[in-house]
Amino acid sequence: MNFDKNTLDELRKTIRTRISEKRYMHTLGVERMAVALGEVLLPERIEELAVAALLHDVAKELTYEAHIELLKNSDAQYTEEDLLSKPALHSIAAVPLILREFPEFATHDILSAVANHTLGAPGMSIFDEIIFISDYAEDGRTYSICIEVHNFLMSEINKNHTYAENVLALHSASLKATVSTIDSLTRRNEIINPRTLETRNYLQGVI
Repeated sequence: MNFDKNTLDELRKTIRTRISEKRYMHTLGVERMAVALGEVLLPERIEELAVAALLHDVAKELTYEAHIELLKNSDAQYTEEDLLSKPALHSIAAVPLILREFPEFATHDILSAVANHTLGAPGMSIFDEIIFISDYAEDGRTYSICIEVHNFLMSEINKNHTYAENVLALHSASLKATVSTIDSLTRRNEIINPRTLETRNYLQGVI
């Protein structure tokens, strides 16, 4: 599905009214990176990737109670671990929000990418993975590991490589991001959602 420039411009304006300026700047960074990766990996789906990037954090700044209300009034699938994990919660709660308030963008792939953009998922699609890694490593991130992953991807993924080589680079970056997240959560003695571990195991298996 393609969305024209005016549709994307209007979506950016709407999203800007829904989140803080800092979050909006991050969202634009995710869009830039998703489009750059999409030009090589999914050139026929750049507009869809842009939409998924713009919507990925639409529920990020809602309260915990608002997240729970969205989930309980929907058919969304979630676990007890998800309810204890704020990053997972905003990703999953965004799905019923998009279905309700942005139905014109509620395609299977866009909803899947939004739902999986924080934790990833075993067997996630290339579309999903582009949004996942773009959220982690967009050019506004200041953590050294995020900058490292960004620079790696921007240098390794290009049209002079084969599709298989580019996908391998994408998987390698996603694995590095996932392992770093697990290490960080472990050091802080915070809950690690099982899906993060499943994502790591999946990526290790395909590299």
